[in-house]
Amino acid sequence: MKFIQVMEQTGNIEEARAEIEGYFQAAGDDTKVRQIFLCSDRDDEAKIVSIVHFDSSDSASENDDLDATKEGAAESQATTDITYRNLDVQHEWVR
Repeated sequence: MKFIQVMEQTGNIEEARAEIEGYFQAAGDDTKVRQIFLCSDRDDEAKIVSIVHFDSSDSASENDDLDATKEGAAESQATTDITYRNLDVQHEWVR
């Protein structure tokens, strides 16, 4: 079953973009992330939402065990007001 993690925080979108690019460089081919959408709230530009796609919750758990993921999560939790939602994809429609 596909798995999505939604992360919401307050900050600067360009700094968030740089952090994600740095994560991909640090994790390299080991990352289990399939896709990330980095979004800003039209009504509040300081609100940032990242939508991260994984093949499964198991692959997300494997990704959590990577040093690059642990370091990035620790830094985000220490420096931002980040919140996480862990979602199992029950149905999917693609056009």
